[in-house]
Amino acid sequence: MTREERAAKRAQRLKEDIAAKGQELAQVEAQQRADARAKRDRRRQRVGTLAEAAGLLIWDDTTLAGLFQILATFRETPDPVAVLDALVGETSLALTGTAAPAGASLLTAAPASDASTVSTRGGEGCSPDQGEQMARIGTSRRDVQGAQSRGPGGA
Repeated sequence: MTREERAAKRAQRLKEDIAAKGQELAQVEAQQRADARAKRDRRRQRVGTLAEAAGLLIWDDTTLAGLFQILATFRETPDPVAVLDALVGETSLALTGTAAPAGASLLTAAPASDASTVSTRGGEGCSPDQGEQMARIGTSRRDVQGAQSRGPGGA
């Protein structure tokens, strides 16, 4: 066997090894994708079960889409439950005109009727005023009063 034949055989073996490794890698990646898909599907099932248990499935798809769109704005919030709790507390005070009972919390409150702004407005989402209210949650009164005393655009 000549030197060229040995080099050609070696090159062929290396190409076959590369092909086998590529196929093995493809199988591993396919298994990882299948595992991720199964995990995502289980999570979707759990979230759907939570929504059903909370009584949210009585709402139409447009209302639910609006709700989840609003919730998505809290992705980067360090403590979204506290922000939502404060928002719901302020909204319930504004709607009823009375003080909330001691210990009223988003997590422990009983489900209310479908009288949310999103539902009553046909899934259009929040008004600009409500968006500003959500942005102010977590801002101290001193910060808000300071901003108001400086006037619009003041620094």
